[in-house]
Amino acid sequence: MVDALRVSLLVTTDLPPDTDLKEFGRLLVDSVLTLQRGEVTYPALLRGGVFWLDRPLPPSDDGLPRAAAEELRFAALLGHLSAARPPGSAKETVADAGRAITAAVAARYGDLGSPPAVMAIRSEDVRERTPESAITVGSETVRPLPVTEPSLSAPAPA
Repeated sequence: MVDALRVSLLVTTDLPPDTDLKEFGRLLVDSVLTLQRGEVTYPALLRGGVFWLDRPLPPSDDGLPRAAAEELRFAALLGHLSAARPPGSAKETVADAGRAITAAVAARYGDLGSPPAVMAIRSEDVRERTPESAITVGSETVRPLPVTEPSLSAPAPA
């Protein structure tokens, strides 16, 4: 049985162009504080960096603003999801996080055409691909995961 799990994540979605990235990051972080699978809930934490993956679109050829659907911008979070005593595999935990994130993004921004993509990635990708300009999120709402049982690999307290 796994007492804790850490998964590197990539979250991508389209957002309105005037979205505050820090607010978006906080929304993602807060959405996964309690994950659920069926009737079982469990605590989780998400830390990472949020950033735009694209540049704003220039005005259309006739100088008029583009339609709202064309103005959506592509945003991402690269980070780490930690979950205490998840009731399943890493893949199932990522799916639980995906459902929570999708519900939170839809509640905040409405129907943007497609749900956020939430996927496990390599830890190296988080380190190597997070741009320096990314806004760090997670520390403002981080609280320790509950202590469950002493780990078999951890030394006993003196």
